[in-house]
Amino acid sequence: MKKSLHIALETLDKGPVQLTGNLPGRFLGLKDEPSIRNVGEVSYTLTVEKTGHEILAMGSLEVPMDLECVRSGLFFSTIVSESAFLRDYSTEDLREGVDLSEDIREALVIQIPPYPVSPEAQSPDFELPKLPTELTEDPDKNAGNSPWNDLDQLNL
Repeated sequence: MKKSLHIALETLDKGPVQLTGNLPGRFLGLKDEPSIRNVGEVSYTLTVEKTGHEILAMGSLEVPMDLECVRSGLFFSTIVSESAFLRDYSTEDLREGVDLSEDIREALVIQIPPYPVSPEAQSPDFELPKLPTELTEDPDKNAGNSPWNDLDQLNL
């Protein structure tokens, strides 16, 4: 994670700060995930304010990406979002400011579904992909070689 979202405490003394922008997709650190592709820019719209001895950050986050469908095995495009991002930080623990980067990353990564299903695979008329005929087994071909044949012949 090379880019960060750092807010200095002096900036917050003047009042709430509105932050809107984008961070590169590599910010999420998902490049080694085989079931995730084409991670777009992370968009954020945040309000950060100092309230007493706390800093409150709230807003929304989103990132477009392609996920592998667990039913079809095909990739589909979706937007992973966190519409109610909310974090608070104690000013007693901070010396210079607050870095929102790791919390933003965590909030979005948690929203990625563990078993993504494409909209097409959710339809009632969806059929699983068929295996090519050369990869399917012919039940009659191995009927005589079954290890269960000897057990089927037992008379107890």
